[in-house]
Amino acid sequence: MNRSKILSASALASLMAAGAAQAEMAVSGYLLGAFYDSDGGGLANAHTSETVTVSYSDSLNNGMGLSVAMDITDTLATNVSIDTGMGTIGFSADGKQDSALDKVDGSTACFGLYYCSNAYSTVSGGGTYNDGDSLSGNSIGYISPSINGFTIRATHGLETSGSVLGVDSIGVTGSIMGVTVKAGMADINYDQAGGSTGTDNTPSMYALGYSIAGLDLGYAFYDSDDTASSEETQYGVGTSVMGMYVGAQFGAHDTTGNDTDYMTLSAIKDMGAASFSYEYIETDQAGGTTNDSDAHYFAYSIGF
Repeated sequence: MNRSKILSASALASLMAAGAAQAEMAVSGYLLGAFYDSDGGGLANAHTSETVTVSYSDSLNNGMGLSVAMDITDTLATNVSIDTGMGTIGFSADGKQDSALDKVDGSTACFGLYYCSNAYSTVSGGGTYNDGDSLSGNSIGYISPSINGFTIRATHGLETSGSVLGVDSIGVTGSIMGVTVKAGMADINYDQAGGSTGTDNTPSMYALGYSIAGLDLGYAFYDSDDTASSEETQYGVGTSVMGMYVGAQFGAHDTTGNDTDYMTLSAIKDMGAASFSYEYIETDQAGGTTNDSDAHYFAYSIGF
């Protein structure tokens, strides 16, 4: 090989090495499941999360950061994010760009491993609280830089003919004087002219969390803004005891003619590569015992 070819090959190798040094790729996964028994109905098994994620990050020629995350479940879902230096813009054509409300509405009063979400009504199958996520579909989003400890998210779900005309959502997270603060809302506009039977609504929530003397305290409020005027209030406490994390959560779901009280008692054991928990859930619906229930969950989570 002559000198010019050697120099050209060396330059190409250096360029490829530089590009490889800037780009990063990673594979991660998460599994969350439980064996459960509800009112003696027999032992069953369920998974709420079973995902492998492939992520890639690099820099554009203008210095902006680029990242791509692809979730592999029974389908593929990809989200593209661009860090502009003045916030991050994200978009997805397959529903992975969650609504801003969905990103912030996890309850600060929940201290369990498995039976944790936003409103109890959603977890228990009531489906009353709608954070606009499943309706956002193809969407774009923006995440602001930290502003005095607070981060703002905003998303716009594009129109889906016959379903929604659009879903606009905003969420704020941060802390002030040691208190964790979360708040968000969504504006869901259904396409009645296209055949949708949905009623426009503006669900919202806010939550507070605080730690003192080894106790983690939480409070959350959810307003569904639906035709039944559904609201839910939650409060809870968690702490470490004998190498485990234990917690208690209480919820009151108020709706027209159908109020329900919930209670969850949980104990979590973190064993490094995996975590395990026992969770007891009591549901007490007003007006009799027909819809009351007691459930026992033995949950596990594994992440890599």
